[in-house]
Amino acid sequence: MAGKEVTMIFPMFEGVMFISAYMPHMIACLIVLATMVRRPFRICVLVLPVLTFATLCGLAIMESRWHAEAEGYDMNMPSLREALEDYITTGKGNLEEILEGKKYPPVFGKIELFRYLNTWLGKSVFHDTDQDADYLPEAYNKGDDWFEATLADPMVYTGALYAPGQNESVWSAQQKKLEFIAYGLGVKKGDKALEIGCGWGRLSNYLASKGAKVTGSQLGNGENVDIVLKNFFDLQLPDKSFNVISSVEMAEHVGIRNYNKFLRKVHRLLADDGVFYLQVAGLPRGYATGYNHYEDLVWGLFMDEHVFPGADASCPMGWVVTHLEQAGFEVQSVHNMGYHYSQTLYHWLQNWEASKDRIVKAYGERSWRRWRVFLAWSVRISRRGGSTVQWIVATKSGQESARIAAQNRLAPGLFQLPEFQPLPTR
Repeated sequence: MAGKEVTMIFPMFEGVMFISAYMPHMIACLIVLATMVRRPFRICVLVLPVLTFATLCGLAIMESRWHAEAEGYDMNMPSLREALEDYITTGKGNLEEILEGKKYPPVFGKIELFRYLNTWLGKSVFHDTDQDADYLPEAYNKGDDWFEATLADPMVYTGALYAPGQNESVWSAQQKKLEFIAYGLGVKKGDKALEIGCGWGRLSNYLASKGAKVTGSQLGNGENVDIVLKNFFDLQLPDKSFNVISSVEMAEHVGIRNYNKFLRKVHRLLADDGVFYLQVAGLPRGYATGYNHYEDLVWGLFMDEHVFPGADASCPMGWVVTHLEQAGFEVQSVHNMGYHYSQTLYHWLQNWEASKDRIVKAYGERSWRRWRVFLAWSVRISRRGGSTVQWIVATKSGQESARIAAQNRLAPGLFQLPEFQPLPTR
């Protein structure tokens, strides 16, 4: 089979999203259909979907092996995920060689199928805010020392914006990203701003420095930044409370099931002439001929288990844009910044490797290796397009003045990268 062209027979990620979004509807339809057919056929009605699902799971396993073989992998070797798990546990092997050496086939196997069936599927179908509360400590509450060893002083846990051809620090690149968000929002003095999922508050403080009154997290600006430690869905505020709203790489945790509910609430809280900035990371659909999508899926399930549990709405750009439009938004600008995300992750990886001794002392060597795999594998995945990050600016549909202002502001070539200046410290 080696040398044959790789072509996805079944767009698996598309099917996964469909099942996650419509499983309750499908079950309801099956129950109704079972009551409508004659008794001898009821078993067939109930068993057929199970057999179909099992067939698709089998197809995913086999197709991933066909693709790996076509790309020249040695199918007698352990899978990529197995090799990485062994590295995490034992420290054996060279991480760069495991990831980049085309030695270990990136197949969808027992580890991935078990995680999908045992954890991911049920949690995505029945995603609720209690689940988010359970997962957040595992994903984020590791101590500032852990994240300082990853993110360094900016403490911005999202992709940055790098000037082409320049060897710059993550500090200056993150400042450029913050300036782009403020520019995209068109934030001005006197605006009321909401940052959903504000981390250590760097963006909240940056918007406040532009003269906005910000609801989010505090970072050196107690006068203009209000801290609200509450689930967004439980936030009770009047309609049209904010001129600008930002959500920077947190909507993935909202879940496929709750995505429209989330966007409709943003729409309700946003002023009619307001602007919404949505930055999201997600996997591609995997339709391309000659491209093996299975490594993306294997990576995604690793991330779900080890790094971002519950972030099931890490979806393609088209899916996100469709849901924005369904919620009443008009998209004014989209930038695919996946390579910049890869550069950011590479800087984080360098920070993490330089901090090995103190992290190992505090958390143990296995934890250090586990996070190192996350960073190094993510550098590769976001570089090749297996995951990307989208920077989206939207306004409410039908709001003429808002769309004209956004389109004039975001016209190609108008935004200028700022010169680096030290940002306010914590």
